[in-house]
Amino acid sequence: MKTQLKALAAGAMLLASSYAAASINIGGLTVPVGTHFENGTIYENIVTGVGQTLTGYGEVFSINDQPVTTLCNGCELTYVFGGYKVTSITPTSITFSGGYVNFYLGFGANNDLNPSMSSGSAADFSAASNGTLFLTLAGHAIDAAGNTFAGTGNNIGSQNPGGTGSGLGDIDVTGMMFGNTVGAGAIANSNFNTNSIASLFGGFADFLIGSTFSTTNVPHSGECGPTSTAAGCLRGSADFRGLVIPEPDSLALLGLGVAALSLGLRRRKAK
Repeated sequence: MKTQLKALAAGAMLLASSYAAASINIGGLTVPVGTHFENGTIYENIVTGVGQTLTGYGEVFSINDQPVTTLCNGCELTYVFGGYKVTSITPTSITFSGGYVNFYLGFGANNDLNPSMSSGSAADFSAASNGTLFLTLAGHAIDAAGNTFAGTGNNIGSQNPGGTGSGLGDIDVTGMMFGNTVGAGAIANSNFNTNSIASLFGGFADFLIGSTFSTTNVPHSGECGPTSTAAGCLRGSADFRGLVIPEPDSLALLGLGVAALSLGLRRRKAK
């Protein structure tokens, strides 16, 4: 019996370790399980005063240093964001509250985001928000004031800003937080809802969010301005760092199996 229990325990440990090294298919995109670093482009409007809202869009080009084009056949992984309201702004710093980010997985005709060839940022925003709703994030507090994103740089609040920003995000299973209207149903939410990022405010978060921004090589520069409703005034890079797990039901079954084995071993030792 002891040999059998040890064998079963070893098998359970092997199964658990296989999850850490495995990948999962989410809607046709093969996503490696484990720590993640998604890197892509970002296009966003210029904001110049408190109360204005940052919006934009972008495309994820690589996941864990693997090109998205190698992780799915003929697809793109794009995103749009909004709801980030300016709470403070100086020429060298800016803070935002709220905010949401929606990711979309597009195949075929929905594999269509190409800012350098499009008619404008309105067309880009449409192309970045079609396809299957993949992931929905909401801003998570980074300070006691409830801000969710902060940036530093030069000429912030002008028509020629540049700098970097960082913040936190939570999986929003409702898809309705901070002005978001996309609703529930994002197919990858359960795989990224890990509460794996420690935060001093509001409990654990699911994502670290970072960005750079400037007016260099902007595809639709004529649309820039504080009253513009279109995205695309600034260009930069974005990264989203989190943790990917298999389906929670699979992990729950694995946990029950390991718990049962552990209980069996303890009872065996007590005899």
